Amino acid sequence: MRVPSTASNHAKGLILGILGVLLLSPDTLIIRLVDADPWTFIAWRGGLITVGMIVIMVLRFGVAAAARTYAIGWLGLLIALLFAVNNVFFQLSVQSTTVANTLVILATAPLFAAVFSVAFLHERVPRRTWIATVFSTLGICMVFIGELHTENLFGNVAALISAVGLGIYFVLVRLGRPVDMSPAIGIAGIFVCLIGAGLASDLYLEPQQFGLLAVLGLILLPLSFVFLTRAPHYISAPEVSLILLIETILGPLWVWMVITEEPPLQTIVGGGLIIIVLAIHATLSLRESRRLPKAVPITDIDANPAE
Repeated sequence: MRVPSTASNHAKGLILGILGVLLLSPDTLIIRLVDADPWTFIAWRGGLITVGMIVIMVLRFGVAAAARTYAIGWLGLLIALLFAVNNVFFQLSVQSTTVANTLVILATAPLFAAVFSVAFLHERVPRRTWIATVFSTLGICMVFIGELHTENLFGNVAALISAVGLGIYFVLVRLGRPVDMSPAIGIAGIFVCLIGAGLASDLYLEPQQFGLLAVLGLILLPLSFVFLTRAPHYISAPEVSLILLIETILGPLWVWMVITEEPPLQTIVGGGLIIIVLAIHATLSLRESRRLPKAVPITDIDANPAE
């Protein structure tokens, strides 16, 4: 049995990654707007993500949702644990240092994903991906030039840990193909909730705080993470994490629209560079994929027609 061409699969991976980033982009803004105790926020964030993922799993798979969750195996549990750690350190970083620091350090994730892909998956990372990563990182440095501060070492280290973990996360998801690892997100939410609840002094939130967090935890994050977890089934881990760099542009734009904080010139210039680089990279990737054989074995792609 055969499936559509490699080019269409690659396009699907790009679309999934971009949709995931678009839904994820308001994350740092909502964290700032809620302005709650970090551990309280973490506890509610994890719990709401789990509830949101349960709803998504039931809608996608019906009575087979439990079987799909069981199918992730020990690798899925490892992915869930790693994802939980990433979430905790990302949250702590955003609330311990500037958003600029967090996002620029998190932008190193494609480099880690590329290194881990070579080391553990023995995948050949195309030269264009390495070049795009370098130029995108340069663009991010332009965006946040003059805004990096080192007085809060903990926040910076937390962001670096999250970047390393994110690179490993995408590699492990790709390693687990063709099993759909998105159920691991719901399990990760349980871990996050337990960590936050165990360290929070008070779980109370104001109604407005809870409302914003509910939109984030029940809708935006579960859908975003499902898309981002599916993307590595069709494109490489470095390519997925490279798409995540779009968040470094959308994040300041959300702040600009909501808090009327106008971005400086270097944000516009650096953001334009990143968008151009990603567009060229996507075009070259699709062009190369069209030169490959027009079909791939069904065993490498999830055959569920509903996805």
